[in-house]
Amino acid sequence: MEFIFENQDFDKKDVINMPATSLAFVGDAFFTLYARTKVLNTQSKSGKFHKKATELVNAHTQSEFLGKLKSILTEQEEDIVRRARNTYTTSRSKNSGIADYKKSTAFEALLGYLFLTKQFERLHEILNIIFCDWQINKTDVIE
Repeated sequence: MEFIFENQDFDKKDVINMPATSLAFVGDAFFTLYARTKVLNTQSKSGKFHKKATELVNAHTQSEFLGKLKSILTEQEEDIVRRARNTYTTSRSKNSGIADYKKSTAFEALLGYLFLTKQFERLHEILNIIFCDWQINKTDVIE
């Protein structure tokens, strides 16, 4: 993963001071790629992969994921989540309410923060927690 940081190496202090929307921008990209690779555990056509991945990469689901993490967040992570959740934005989710949208932005900002500060072990731990109950039902995905 180091090649991603070839042209930019972020200091933790710089990342903490980034706008929450910038952290969410990176977190969204990271989580979208992660979700897409997660659904590849089945044999299916790309349309079915896309459908299953979008079940993970949406405001409501990400809001639920953030709820699963509340009790294990560090103080710094809580600050990132709080700041992102409270950030004013003109963007809105077309398929969910404002509360879910704000929580999903906070979830994405958390992932972006962990990714940019290269806390890959913590990122892995968090992904394991949110997916501990999630299973791909292969009959739902396979044609």
